[in-house]
Amino acid sequence: TWLMNVMRHIDRDKFKMDFVTVKGEQGVYDTELQSLGARLHGCRHPDNKFDFMDDLKAVLKNHGPYDIIHAHPYTISGLIMTKAAMARVPVRITHSHTDRRKVQRDKKFSRRIYASCMKWLISVFTTHKIAASVSASHSLFGEKNKDVKIMHCGINLKPFEGESTLNIFKEFNILKGRKIIAHVGGFNFEKNHEFLIKRFDEVLKKEPNLQLLLVGEGPLRANIEKQIATLGIQDNITFAGVRQDIANILKSVNSFVFPSLFEGLGLAIVEAQAAGIPCVVSSNIPSEAAIVPSLIKFLPLDNANDEWCDTIISTLHQDKDKTALDKIKKSDFNIHQNVEELSKFYCDAYKSESKNLTDDQA
Repeated sequence: TWLMNVMRHIDRDKFKMDFVTVKGEQGVYDTELQSLGARLHGCRHPDNKFDFMDDLKAVLKNHGPYDIIHAHPYTISGLIMTKAAMARVPVRITHSHTDRRKVQRDKKFSRRIYASCMKWLISVFTTHKIAASVSASHSLFGEKNKDVKIMHCGINLKPFEGESTLNIFKEFNILKGRKIIAHVGGFNFEKNHEFLIKRFDEVLKKEPNLQLLLVGEGPLRANIEKQIATLGIQDNITFAGVRQDIANILKSVNSFVFPSLFEGLGLAIVEAQAAGIPCVVSSNIPSEAAIVPSLIKFLPLDNANDEWCDTIISTLHQDKDKTALDKIKKSDFNIHQNVEELSKFYCDAYKSESKNLTDDQA
């Protein structure tokens, strides 16, 4: 989503951007990216590292030369940086978007060895490092690495101006009068939907006139649907799927809950604050996410079930903050400031690395 926002707002006469995608999978933004002049290059899924690397090598050889390669998929960036160095791409950026340290401690030994090897490759072949937050930087690059650019991901704030044009009760067939709690995020392990459903079930027992709106898709959706059916709360939960009108949705709900196991920052939290709604979020979320502190309540995931329920209920009776959007507009979470910062970073990085190019490379 952040890269899509960048593509919409960057000077496309100055920067031409290609995207590596998963071969055979239709991405949500593929059509729009192509309409904006981007080329999409499908590679086999990186679960098979050798096939993925063969395909990436072909992309770099057949569609380059590239001035910059900007990698986002955490540890596998080590292999991407290695291949980019072999292809003599002068600027090789590894970008950490998430903090996985707590989860990695639970991984088996072989996985930890793999992660260590990838981080070593990143340290050797990366020319520039970016992180979405300080914790995301520490997670991938280490706490002692000071040579990291902290760059918060920006969002387009224009859709958050004015009132919502969406009749959310009619759109999602929700009973009028119900208060609505929203969650935005793919059905993936780190989003912790199972915890969210448990807490919502407990909240319903105290406040039955509620609806939980789940925006997103993902591989674990079927598991969550089974959990909901077992609890018998299907009538109080709505699956919205992937939506392009997130701003209208968030402006139409009463509160936002985000119990992620880990995040680099969590753009959905920024969007919720832009809509002025109170948020209950996991304490695993970086503190930088609290742009409007009065709207954010951080809670631990362990031994705090009652606190989650009570806090969620309290947000349902909290007024929206109509000044929140102006505060975010003045921050570096504004996509216009963000793209300006990224554009300058690209130019400065290329200028710096181009001094080391041979005549043939230049």
